[in-house]
Amino acid sequence: MTDIPTALETEQELGQAIAIRIQDLRRDQNLTLDRLAKLTGLSKGTVVALEQGKANPSIAILCRLAAAFSLSVADLLTDEPSTVPDRPIERSISRTLWTSAKGSKAQLRTSTSGRTMFELWSWVLMPDDVFAADAHSPDTRELLSVTQGSLKVTVGSEEIVLDAGESARLVTDQPHSYAAASNVPAHFSMAVLERGGQRVPAPSSQAAASPIAVSQDLADH
Repeated sequence: MTDIPTALETEQELGQAIAIRIQDLRRDQNLTLDRLAKLTGLSKGTVVALEQGKANPSIAILCRLAAAFSLSVADLLTDEPSTVPDRPIERSISRTLWTSAKGSKAQLRTSTSGRTMFELWSWVLMPDDVFAADAHSPDTRELLSVTQGSLKVTVGSEEIVLDAGESARLVTDQPHSYAAASNVPAHFSMAVLERGGQRVPAPSSQAAASPIAVSQDLADH
């Protein structure tokens, strides 16, 4: 026997907790189902299923819900969101928000509280596992640093493979994915900056910069 929850148990518990939280937040902010669907970019049917605990929210959906309620993901997951502390240091509790049958996992280590989501994650992706994510809010930025193995990162039509010790900057306001690029697990950390509020598409006429930029360790030069 083991006390480590299976992926199914974790998803079901998260789904039930989010269902209650959505109901409370919708009531507190006087949002209709139609309005919440519009703010998140989700279908009304998906919002209803989430609120009834009949759907397990992905990380991308958690981010959309948090932005719609002007909260961080960490605040969305608790009914007692933290306030600005009087002390300069505040201890955080990590949460595992995604697991796979192969043993991959994503842990939200810490985050700021409030509308702007500034988060620190740690990831392990097992060989042959892929994590695909929907587009985040416009101009969402991610910083990745690989500590073990190799990681394939795809953002839109661009792709890059990062080896241990390499890092990259991403703009993830379009579909993106991460996958182990070798026969050993890929371990990496991720920092995410996503501003909350209504999700407004970026103007199509705006010149698009490359969504992936490789970072170099200055100590190596």
